Amino acid sequence: MKAYQKYIVSGSFIAAAITFPLVVTDPYFQHIMNVVFLYSISIYAFNIITGITGQLNLAHAGFIGIGAYTSAIASVNFSMNFWLAMPLAIAVTGVFGFLIGFPSLRTKGVYFSLATLGFGEILFIVFENWIPVTGGPMGITGITAPSGIPLPGDLAISFGGKKGFYYLCLTFLFFIIYLTKQLFRSRLGQAMTAVRENESLTQSVGISIVKTKITAFVLSAMLLGLTGSLFAHYFRFISPVTFTVPETFRCLSMLVVGGMGTLMGPLLGAAIFTALPEFLRSIEEYQWMVYGIVLMLFIAFMPEGIVGFINEKTAKHHSRRQ
Repeated sequence: MKAYQKYIVSGSFIAAAITFPLVVTDPYFQHIMNVVFLYSISIYAFNIITGITGQLNLAHAGFIGIGAYTSAIASVNFSMNFWLAMPLAIAVTGVFGFLIGFPSLRTKGVYFSLATLGFGEILFIVFENWIPVTGGPMGITGITAPSGIPLPGDLAISFGGKKGFYYLCLTFLFFIIYLTKQLFRSRLGQAMTAVRENESLTQSVGISIVKTKITAFVLSAMLLGLTGSLFAHYFRFISPVTFTVPETFRCLSMLVVGGMGTLMGPLLGAAIFTALPEFLRSIEEYQWMVYGIVLMLFIAFMPEGIVGFINEKTAKHHSRRQ
């Protein structure tokens, strides 16, 4: 695709995203888009550690839970507004990312995945049983909505409704897509990709494997902390059932179907797997079976995901024309 065509596609996507809630005023569809954006931010975080760096983090949902509970506790127990609770959630989740990543990332392959799986289960147990802090199975209620931003002339930008929250999530999503694009171009991103492809060769050229992995893990964890904070202040209620290992595998399915290691794959995968349950409401008891079939088909026939498949076909088409 030529440069000007990319700008046209990007501009059209941005314009459509900005005007969507102005054209589609039904709160139900605005809610669906908000959930898509929340999942997208989460999957972009997954993409950094798994898609780019090649390390399968099975504590993905647990880290979202850390961010959500941190933000919720700060809001309910300490009367912090969203703009103070959110950076706190990001920082706390990043610290946990370092504390867990530092020992875990010294292992390789399945051992790292098992270590993060164990950590994810431990987090769920803590969320479920530390009742004085987390509320246990009853969760935490009364979380405040993001406070508005005052403007001159007694005006304000409100984020309490679905439309306002849509634009809040969209702003963060645009930033994270830009961050991911810059990461692909940076030396750090190239080091992450090199670690994924061949650790031994990467180490032989002077790149620190452990430092690169930990940086990726902490960055991913911080974005998950942002996801958790947004989730808590949007739904205004959280409970442990949201942050389970099966939820991690659902997020992994989104990443695989969209395209691991690609720029737009996380957004596409999140959109598909958020919309799919809405079409399967009549056969809700079979939803997980449908997810499994979809995932198996993609692994068998399109392992690089939808965006990866399109990129591959486009590259072959250009090579033939040359």
